[in-house]
Amino acid sequence: MKRFTNKFLIFTLPLLCVCAVCSAEELSETTAAQSAAKDYPSCFAAWDKNMHTLQTDFVQTTEYDGILISRSEGRISYDQNGPRLRLDNMDKGKVTQSALTDKKTIWIMDEKAKPVTEVAWADWLSGQPNQALFDFGNYTALIARHRVSVLEKKDGLVILRLEPKEPNQSYTLYVAVAESNCFPVYLTVQSDLMKTTAELKNRKLNSTLKDGVFKGMKK
Repeated sequence: MKRFTNKFLIFTLPLLCVCAVCSAEELSETTAAQSAAKDYPSCFAAWDKNMHTLQTDFVQTTEYDGILISRSEGRISYDQNGPRLRLDNMDKGKVTQSALTDKKTIWIMDEKAKPVTEVAWADWLSGQPNQALFDFGNYTALIARHRVSVLEKKDGLVILRLEPKEPNQSYTLYVAVAESNCFPVYLTVQSDLMKTTAELKNRKLNSTLKDGVFKGMKK
């Protein structure tokens, strides 16, 4: 993701021993069966109800035909109550620009937290290649707009493939969620030769956000 600019681009003893082994095997089989039967798309969508606050760092890259063309990093703070979202664009750990939104209006602020401009949320979001990165609290609707399949399970992650139901949409969204709780780890949008991937790091779910994190939003 590019930095925000004025264009807003901004988861007996032997017998007992045998029984213990059997129990462990049965438990393992049961756990595996439960895991296989888990409805990961629904689990991912349930985030809308389970998530009250979220803070996460992210690194986003865009490649064209395997060649890196952009890289950005930042931090997202989200409060479902409102909703309120803050996106800090960062460079070497320092905030260079921020955006605060109630998902109606976005207020863009500079590195000194001084207002720069305002833009409509819908207009800004429509211009983002990786909309799911910012649209927390709306994953139920995201799932509803796509045909969803479990592509792969590996290293504790489940890869979901989302393909748009609308015939005029030509992209594929891949979401890697933690197998245990469907916490998203990365999101990738693939469209022809263009691929944008956002990796979420230092994820904190339902923790207390710092006072004043949304300071600057107008009511």
